[in-house]
Amino acid sequence: MKLRKVREEDKQLEMEVGGEGHTLLNLLQSSLLKNSNVKMAGYSKPHPLMDRSVFYVTLRRGTDFDKALIKAANDAKKELADFLGKFEAEIAKNN
Repeated sequence: MKLRKVREEDKQLEMEVGGEGHTLLNLLQSSLLKNSNVKMAGYSKPHPLMDRSVFYVTLRRGTDFDKALIKAANDAKKELADFLGKFEAEIAKNN
């Protein structure tokens, strides 16, 4: 994964993400939108053959984008761990 801040001003961040697809970016976007301080989160993939996407975040207050992104990633990690536990339990029940 490669990250590059393209633009950071006021309460808006535009960041280029390389080497990741819709799966991770959609998960991060969903996790960010659960944060009450995040006004908008989204991404676009300029072209299907390009190995980069552009991620956008707008905060309601403050400008600590790093904190918001790290919290979103950790929240997504917890959600995935919970899913994995439930999934493994269901598999075990069916074997």
